[in-house]
Amino acid sequence: MWRAGPCRKKTSIAIHQEVTREVERLLQRVFAERRKSGGIDLEAVEMAIRSVLHCAGAAALGQLLHYGPPAVDQRRLPCVCGRQAQYIELRTKQVLTALGPTRMERPYYLCLSCHRGQFPVDRELDVQGTALSPGVRRMMGLIGHEVAFNRGRAQLKLLADLTVTTKAVERTAEAIGRDILAHQQREIRRAKQLELPVVAGPRIPILYIQTDGTGVPVTIAETQGRQGKQPGQPAHTREAKLGCVFTQTGTDAEGRPVRDENSTSYVGAIETAEEFGLRLYTEAWRRGWNRAVLKVFMGDGAVWIWNIGDRYFPDAVQNRGPLSRP
Repeated sequence: MWRAGPCRKKTSIAIHQEVTREVERLLQRVFAERRKSGGIDLEAVEMAIRSVLHCAGAAALGQLLHYGPPAVDQRRLPCVCGRQAQYIELRTKQVLTALGPTRMERPYYLCLSCHRGQFPVDRELDVQGTALSPGVRRMMGLIGHEVAFNRGRAQLKLLADLTVTTKAVERTAEAIGRDILAHQQREIRRAKQLELPVVAGPRIPILYIQTDGTGVPVTIAETQGRQGKQPGQPAHTREAKLGCVFTQTGTDAEGRPVRDENSTSYVGAIETAEEFGLRLYTEAWRRGWNRAVLKVFMGDGAVWIWNIGDRYFPDAVQNRGPLSRP
C-alpha cells in the first residue's frame, strides 16, 4: 500500500471542531425558530439536521483526505514504461462522497521519460479516473438498474441528499455493468476450458436450473442480418434469456420444488443459446453443481435431469447430448 508523508491537518481535533461548529449553528437556528413560532416543522428540521451533519461529515472526510507531501523514500515510484516517476507537487480534486462533495489533496507524480502522470492515492481509494466515491457509485449502480435514470437521480436526492445528473447515473450504472460483464466473461471462458475452482461444502441433493426467453424490441442496428419470424422479413426483436439456479426445501402437493428462501441467483443476457448455456453452466457450477443432481426446467415446460458426470451444459440448453427425460 502506498503511504503518504505526515499530514499537516489530519487531526482528530480539527475534525471534532468542524462537526461541533456546524451542529451548533443549526441548533441556534432551530431554537430561534421555535421561540418565534411556538413550534417546529419536524420534517424541515430533520432534513436540515441531515444536511448539516452531511456537510460536517464531508468536511471531516476532507480532513482525512488531505495528504501531505510524501516521505523522502517515497518521492519516486515505478512507471509502467519501466522508468521512475518522481513527485512533483500536491494537487486537489473534488469528490462526491456519500456525505456530500469534499476536496482531497494528494501527491502527483510524473515520469519525465514517457510524461505519464499518476496519483497513487487515487488508486488506493478507488477514485482513479472518477469524481465519485465508491459509496456513491454503489448507490448510483443500485438505482440505475432498478429505475429510469432520471427517476434514480431524484431518488438519490430525496433519500441521500446527493445532487447528481441523470447522465451521471446512466454512465455509472453502465460502467458497473461493463465491469460485471467483463468479470462474467472471464469466468465463462474459464468454464469453457473446464478451468473451474473446486467448490467445497456439504453435498447438495438437487440443484435446479430454470430458463426461458422472450422477444424484446431492439434498434435496427441490433437486428442487422437476422431473419424475422416471417419468411423474407427482417427481425424486429431479439430474444432476452433469463435463467435462475436454486435449491429446494421440499416439494408441494403436486410434486413441484419449493425454493429455499433467498437461494435463487439469476443470470440474463441477449445472446445465442450456446453462449447463454455457458453462462448458466458457469453459474450452476459456482453454486455447487459438482455436488448435486441437476434438474433443468426449460421454457417449454420440459424437465431434464443431468447427472454429475455430464459436463457440457450448452447441449442441455439445446436439448442435445447426454440428457435424458426423467
